[in-house]
Amino acid sequence: MAVETYDWVETANLSVLVANFARIHMLFSLFDGDPDKWIDFLESHGTADERRNDLPFAEELKRRITKDARHLDRLRQAVRDFSMLV
Repeated sequence: MAVETYDWVETANLSVLVANFARIHMLFSLFDGDPDKWIDFLESHGTADERRNDLPFAEELKRRITKDARHLDRLRQAVRDFSMLV
């Protein structure tokens, strides 16, 4: 089985916009758009910085998806639209 790898994206020192875009990209590319998988990973394998910076983002995203089932679809479409621009 072939495995595609990505260069690490350090989100701690990026602007909020860039960091959040990187986080959304990681959610879709590494965790199949499933915030629970991401949260589980961060809790069991995340660094202290990832738990401090990324875990609250993932938890808030999960809350928003729970309240609005189409939120994840809109995020996925926004990532697709952006990738078509570059």
